[in-house]
Amino acid sequence: MAWDCVERRAASLFRQLGFLICDHPLPFFVFPLLFTAAMGVGLLHLNPLSDAVYLFTPLGAQSKMERMSIHEKWPLTDNNYIPGRAVTQSREIQVTALARNDSNILDPKFANAVYQLDKYIQTRVRVLHNGHYYSYKNLCLQYKNGGCPSNKHVHILSDLHNHGFNITYPYFRFGSEGGYIGSSLGGVTVMKGENETDILASAKAWFMIYHLKFHPEEMSYISGEWELELGRMLTQYPEDPYISITYFHSQTLADELKRNADTLIPRFIISITLLIVFSTLCSLSFIDGSFSIDWVLSKPILSILGVVSAGIAILTGVGFLSLMGMPYNDIVGVMPFLVLAVGVDNMFLMVAAVRRTSRTHTVHERMGECLADAAVSILITSSTDVLSFGVGAITTIPAVQIFCVYTGVAIFFAFIYQITFFAACLALAMKHEASGRNSLFLIEAVSAEKKTSLSTFQRLFNLGSVPDHSASHDVKQPLTSRFFGEWYAPVLMHPVVRGIAMVWFVIYLLGASYGCSRIKEGLEPVNLLVEDSYAIPHYRLLEKYFWKYGQQVQIVINNAPDLRNHTSRDRVHAMVLDFATSKHAIGMESVQFWLFEMERYYQKELEVQIIDSSFYGLLHHFLASKTNNPLAEDIYWGPMPDDDNGTMVKSFRFILGMKDLVTTMDQTDATMSFREVAARWPEFNVTTFMPIWMFTDQYIIIIPNTVQNIIIALLVMIVIAVLFIPQPMCSLWVALACASIDFGVIGYMTLWGVNLDAISMITIIMSIGFSVDYSAHIAYGYVVSREDTAAGRVKEALSALGWPLSQGAMSTIIAVSVLADIPAYMIVTFFKTVVLSISLGLLHGLVFLPVLLSIFVRGCCIIPSSPHGHPSAQKIEKQIRIAAISSSPLDLRTVAPLRASSPISFPHRLEYTDESPTVHNRSKNSIKSEHLD
Repeated sequence: MAWDCVERRAASLFRQLGFLICDHPLPFFVFPLLFTAAMGVGLLHLNPLSDAVYLFTPLGAQSKMERMSIHEKWPLTDNNYIPGRAVTQSREIQVTALARNDSNILDPKFANAVYQLDKYIQTRVRVLHNGHYYSYKNLCLQYKNGGCPSNKHVHILSDLHNHGFNITYPYFRFGSEGGYIGSSLGGVTVMKGENETDILASAKAWFMIYHLKFHPEEMSYISGEWELELGRMLTQYPEDPYISITYFHSQTLADELKRNADTLIPRFIISITLLIVFSTLCSLSFIDGSFSIDWVLSKPILSILGVVSAGIAILTGVGFLSLMGMPYNDIVGVMPFLVLAVGVDNMFLMVAAVRRTSRTHTVHERMGECLADAAVSILITSSTDVLSFGVGAITTIPAVQIFCVYTGVAIFFAFIYQITFFAACLALAMKHEASGRNSLFLIEAVSAEKKTSLSTFQRLFNLGSVPDHSASHDVKQPLTSRFFGEWYAPVLMHPVVRGIAMVWFVIYLLGASYGCSRIKEGLEPVNLLVEDSYAIPHYRLLEKYFWKYGQQVQIVINNAPDLRNHTSRDRVHAMVLDFATSKHAIGMESVQFWLFEMERYYQKELEVQIIDSSFYGLLHHFLASKTNNPLAEDIYWGPMPDDDNGTMVKSFRFILGMKDLVTTMDQTDATMSFREVAARWPEFNVTTFMPIWMFTDQYIIIIPNTVQNIIIALLVMIVIAVLFIPQPMCSLWVALACASIDFGVIGYMTLWGVNLDAISMITIIMSIGFSVDYSAHIAYGYVVSREDTAAGRVKEALSALGWPLSQGAMSTIIAVSVLADIPAYMIVTFFKTVVLSISLGLLHGLVFLPVLLSIFVRGCCIIPSSPHGHPSAQKIEKQIRIAAISSSPLDLRTVAPLRASSPISFPHRLEYTDESPTVHNRSKNSIKSEHLD
């Protein structure tokens, strides 16, 4: 079959649509507005989703299963809370106190300041709900009704330190009591004691946690209000001469994401305003030989309606998905900027297409040719945009899924409204132009020849040109089109310039390669915050003082062996040692394990040996030896198979201190390291977990997901290019250009300080769709060109499309430029990657791709449908073109040989069969079909 079978039929359908819209514009104008109003009801039913941990961690992530494994055995309730054992951060408040002037926070005056702060939080922070005041003691999680966990250890450790007691670190033991202090103290220095033990010498910061009830729902709400009140009270806390304070709570990330979204609303209004002004200026035309505005050809109102078309598409998309029950998250707030830019780009293409038609033709003919020409290009780019976001929706990160679905649907509606609502507006505008009406005031314009006798107002706002009916073809191309066709394209096709362009291309690829080699993956929680957030100093302090040393990981043995067996206990000891000596573990001194404490209790305190057969009885006795022994919460009991009344340990856990978790790479390495150790003990079915695992799972999958999305999207782009661009070699170069653009976006965004994370993944997916836009338009223009030489085809393609593509690029950058100074990593990342996508896409479309096509696709772009093309086919086609353009008779003797051979078609311009010899011309000059007979 002919390579243009899809494109030819699509162009034919769009031509018929253009005829229909021209004849009946009102339904196409009114129905989209009514449909938008109906879908707008969905805005009242938005289902906002603000859980940052859910949004930015992969679905089915291993960390979620690990957390669930712990939660099922040891659910967090009001009476079993132990600091350091919780696997959920719901209603958790973190407060740090840093000693000023790099002092030792264990010194009495500094420790007292921390103690006073803790007392202030526990007693002074209150919220009123239903006539009752709630303070920390009413809301805190407790253990065995033992009262709220306080931070008394602050005062105790300070007193012991200043009285000369040696405090071992990270696990402190005083008599039979002890506790892990590695995660509570930051910026620690140690000195060596007896047996090479580490003795606490000084510290710079305290870390305190306040965990509140989060069940039932009403109590969770009150706890949430207390969190917010604590934040307000800490901002009013009198400045302390000894300590500085930072804090973070469970609502911080959600609140900061909402702040990000709230900053976008006024910026979107500014963006719309700028686009309207830009589009209006671009719509102005001037009367030949003067600087007077031609108000017949100028289309300012049409430009505004083009922006409106994109706006109602956004409303329709959001409302439609909301009615379908699709959740909404605040990151979708940047979607309107993108869709608005896409809609305005398409508007420029349609206006440019109609301006390439002859003014002497009827509005009916011009609208048909406009849609046959522009709508195919818009269909290609809209299809690639929608499908690229469709590919993005298969990723496993919910925030990316939600954004891609919303954006893809909005772009789909933008395309539908472009060929219906905006096309109807364009048809009405063309009718006013045909009747010589002023496009601004809809009154009859005055001919430019009478301008000397007109008032100043008439000369400024009511001059207009009329079609030149004496000419067979009256096309008013703007100066910009002549610039691209008559100056830029010849210069670009000069051999020296083409050589420079290829050198430039190689340098560009080398720079992108260098950037890709330095890529940094992972969305850190701090990057979800606005730059002036109160939580940023908290994160920075954690990075500096607490993540280097002392954080804890829970290690769960899901299949506990029979611990009555001495050999099994030895295996457990070996496993614990394996974990304790791994890369990111502190060592055996940081292990908190009930088995070790039990053995110490019997062997050192009671000086008796553990009898294997009585192990579980001895364990019960050990746990009961202390009132409310928290180690009991590390054991999961089950029935003993050989004793109906007995119980045995089915699962258990221990806690291990960690080190070197400062960077995302460190955190990812720690996650993988502990999981690798767990995999070495399959008989125990070991699970490891700490809250930071939820984010490291995102770091692990971000590169595979991005590569997967790029490969799938590029394959989809190739299929679309092959279907709609009727030349396989051109389709191949479009695909290569897309790959080059994506490669450049990833490389140069790294050099611009952007990580490869969930946010940039969204914009990389977007860049795939955008990269096709410019390349596909130029390649399509190159293929359908009627010129015989490669340089001529480049000239015609750039003359027709160079300025609309430049307008589209400028409008997109204008749309997102208002985001450049918003102090939020998420939004600035979006701005940077959009600018890179557009800039590199335009660079490829106007420089690299035309040069590559002129070098590698130099032959005829039209492939006959018959495998035995007639040797004089090109000559015949040329004669038909000349006849059609000049309206002169065609010597049918020229085409007589065709009747004796197989039917030969010239897809794009000529179809000739015995039954219906017809010239179909869809060229840029809009020559209507003529029957040869």
